[in-house]
This record gives sequence, C-alpha cells and structure tokens, in this order.
Amino acid sequence: MIYTLTMNPALDRALTVAELTPDDTARVTEETFYAAGKGIDVSRVIKELGGSSVALGLVGGYDGLHLEGLLLNAGVLSDFTPIGGETRTNILLREASSGRHFAISASGPQVTAAEIGALYEKLRGLREPEYLVMSGSLPRGVNVEFYGQVILAARARGAVTVVDADGDALRAAVTHAPCCIKPNIHELVRLAGRPLESEAEIVAAARELLAQGIGEVLVSRGRQGLLLCSPARVLKAVGPQIEAQSTVGAGDSVVAGFILARSRGLEPGECLRWAAAAGAGTAMTPGTELCHRQDVEKLLPQIVVSELTA
Repeated sequence: MIYTLTMNPALDRALTVAELTPDDTARVTEETFYAAGKGIDVSRVIKELGGSSVALGLVGGYDGLHLEGLLLNAGVLSDFTPIGGETRTNILLREASSGRHFAISASGPQVTAAEIGALYEKLRGLREPEYLVMSGSLPRGVNVEFYGQVILAARARGAVTVVDADGDALRAAVTHAPCCIKPNIHELVRLAGRPLESEAEIVAAARELLAQGIGEVLVSRGRQGLLLCSPARVLKAVGPQIEAQSTVGAGDSVVAGFILARSRGLEPGECLRWAAAAGAGTAMTPGTELCHRQDVEKLLPQIVVSELTA
C-alpha cells in the first residue's frame, strides 16, 4: 500500500470576483473548496491515475471534517489523526477582469506533543506499508527532525520512503537517508547552499546527496524537464511544449506519477515518464486543479527519456 503523509493540510477556498476596488465591496461570483496539502495532492493524483493510496496527517475542527468529506466524495482513502486545533484555510482569489490571482496562505494550528505522539503510533502500526511519501511543511509545534524519525520507523517496516519538503525539514530528513527525495531546482539550490546553473552542476549536487546514502534524487525543473539521479545512472525526461495554465500541484503530481509507476513494477525510465506526464498534465489545468487521466495518457508517448553520459 502507498501511504502519503501531510502534516499541515489545508482547506483551500477558491473565490472569484469580478474586480477588486479599494474601499469597495467585491461580490463573490464563484466559490469552490478543495482538500489541499502536498501529500493529499499526491493521493488525489494517484486516485485519478487508477491507483490507490491512504492519506495520513493531522486534521481538526469543522474545516478538518470538511477536508475529510471532500476526500471521501473523491474516493480517496484517508486515515487522519484528529487534533484540537482547527485545520487551516487558505484563500485563493481570482479577479476575473484582469485574470490576476492572489493566494493567502494560513500558518496552521499549533500541534501538541500528545497529538504528535498519537500520529507517530499510527505510523508505526501501518498495515503493509510499501511506500510512505512525506510531503510539505511541518506545522507549529513539530520539530524539524520529525521526518527523520518517521523515516527510521518506516525503514524498520520495509517501506520505501520518499521526502518532498524544503528548508530545514528537508535538510534534517536527508541525514536519515530516505530512499528518494524530490526537490525542485530552487529547493536543491537551498539544500546544496550554492547556485546550480548548469545541468552538470545539478547532477553534481545530486551525487553529493547520493553519497550520503539517499537512493534516488528526483529533480523537477519546470520546462527543462526532470532528472532522476541514482548511483547507477542519470536519466532525463523532457515533455512536449504545452500551454501551462498553472504550476500549482505539478511537483506533487510528479511524485504521484513516479511512485505509482514504481509500485506497478515499471523500470526507472518508465517511472520517470509517468512522473513527467503527470506533472505536465497538472500544469495544463487552471488554478489548483490537478491532472486528468486522459491528458496524462496522451502525454505519455510524447515524453522523451534519455540517459546522460558522465
């Protein structure tokens, strides 16, 4: 079973107004709610692509119940740990007259030690954990070493561990040698602590991480494609030129496509192809909408996968 872990999920409230005018009332013309968070996005895309996963994390309050209900209606399995605080709500605002988008992201609830402990006990008792994907930021009250502790617990159960995070949380997780990390180019630059302007410099930084015990480094670079670096070889995937509507969730879709293909026993090049197609499929959709299966399947044969020489 594939499990995804979202420590700081959100209920995204997407609003559309005709026009924003200072000191005047703007009437909402359209309103939609989404269950959001990087790991939750991974689970949603896996479901869309015909796979199955269980979304884990911390939720609380009415908005937490709303988030769980949205996933239930979407057919996404979940097993969240309840907390006393209220799940955060993000406001995504679109001005129809100009096409401008505004995103107001909440910080999220303060999590108690007991709530962290309850989640950790659930993680240690997961049923047949083949893959555990840890994605996104940590909420207030959770130490940056938490992902490292989860990696150790998952490794003891034989699970493949994947980390898609940034900053101190990613830096701490790397020291525990997860099976795979998925930084975008900006996150890799921050992790390496230096500019990475050429493909060779990106590969060199990835190889430094491999030398620390990480199994694979999957780097997303937008239109420049994906790089999959392992001790054996470096693969590159580039898709067709598309008209990108929004990159929100594209990185999460890359993770979903990659892990789903891997769980199906596909070889690394094909896993990378699915990752690139899922990421591009999400970039083709507007706002916070994620990829559609038919788009991903159309993109698959257009993804060019090659091996980079030393």
